[in-house]
Amino acid sequence: MTISAILVGLLIFTIIVVVHELGHYWAARRAGIHVEEFSVGMGPRILYITRKGTIWSLKLLPLGGSCRMKGDEDGTDAEPDSFTSAKVGWRIVVIAGGAIMNFLLAFVLATIISMFNALPNAIISNFAEISPIREAGAEIGDRIVRVNNRSINIFGDFSLEMLRSDGSPIDIVIERDGQRHNITVTPRYLADEGRFLVGFTPGETRGIFYSPAQTGPEAQPWIQQDNFFGSIARGFHNTSLQVRFTLFAVSTLFSHGLDGIMGPLGIVATVGGDVGESVAAGGGMAAVWLLMSYTLLLSVNLGIINLLPLPALDGGRLIFLFLEAIRRKPINPDKEGMVHFAGFVLLMALAAVVFFNDIVRMISG
Repeated sequence: MTISAILVGLLIFTIIVVVHELGHYWAARRAGIHVEEFSVGMGPRILYITRKGTIWSLKLLPLGGSCRMKGDEDGTDAEPDSFTSAKVGWRIVVIAGGAIMNFLLAFVLATIISMFNALPNAIISNFAEISPIREAGAEIGDRIVRVNNRSINIFGDFSLEMLRSDGSPIDIVIERDGQRHNITVTPRYLADEGRFLVGFTPGETRGIFYSPAQTGPEAQPWIQQDNFFGSIARGFHNTSLQVRFTLFAVSTLFSHGLDGIMGPLGIVATVGGDVGESVAAGGGMAAVWLLMSYTLLLSVNLGIINLLPLPALDGGRLIFLFLEAIRRKPINPDKEGMVHFAGFVLLMALAAVVFFNDIVRMISG
C-alpha cells in the first residue's frame, strides 16, 4: 500500500467525520448551545484558532473528530448556553444532527453521480447462459417493478433482494409494453458469486450530463436518458438503497461474526488501494467517481452505526433523551453515565478486535 493510497483513504474518512461533527455543531448553534471546541483528528493539538469562543483545532492523529459542547461531558453545567439546559427536543436534534448530515452528504453525492454517469437500471438487457428468469417467461426489454411485493426502482433494489434470497421461489412483477405480468422465478446458486441469482444483465440509465459518445449511440429499449429531476430521484433511491444495504449487513452481523467487519485502518487501506487502481485503469475521472462512491457508502455507514441504540453511541444517547421526553424529567446523570461508560468499554474492546483483524488482513495480503 502506497503513501498516496493511505492519504486518499484518510481524506475520505476525514470528510465523513468532519461532516458528521458539523451536523452536531450547526444544530448546537441553532439551539443556543455553546460549542467549546470543534476538532479534526485525535490526540494533542497541532494547530488551533479561536473564533467566537469556539476553539477550532487540528490534532495529531488523522482519525475521528469531535464537537465538544458546554456541559455535555459531565451533564452538570446548568448555565443557559449549556447542553444540559437546552430543551430536550433541541438536545435530540443536536445528537441526531451528525447522522442527518451524513445522510444529506450521501444524497448530494448520489445525485451528482447520477447526473454524470450511466448506472444500471432494472431493465433486462441480456440473459445469462443459465437464466431462471428467462425460463419463467421474461424477455429482453422487460422492466422489473416488484419482487416479493417490494418495489424496485433501481437495479440495486433487485440486488438487495437477491442477497436476501435463500433459493426459494420469488414472485416478480415485470412491465412489458405498458402491461404488467406476474412470474415466479426460482433462483440458482452460483458458487463464484457466493449467492443466488436469476441470470440477467441489467440495462443502464444515463445521467443528464452523461455523454453517449463515451460508448457510442445506442437505441436499445434498456438504455434510458434521465432528466434533471430523474437524476435527483435516482440519487434519493441510491441513498435509500445504501441505508437498506447497511441495515441488512448489521442484521447479519451475529450470524457472520466480526471477520467481515473493517475498521478505520482496513477502510483506509481498501479505499486507497481501489482508488489507486482506478487511476491506473481508467484515469483521473474514474478515480473521482470511485472516490465519491466510497464517500457516499461510508457516510451512510457512519450515520447508521451512530444511530444504533447502543450505549456510548449517538443512538444510545437518543434513547435516554426520548425516555426523558416521555417521563418529562431527566434520567439520573450518574446512572446514564455508568451505562455509557460500560458501552464505551465494550466498544473499545470491539475496536481492538476489529483493528487486529485489519492488521491480519493487511499482512496476509
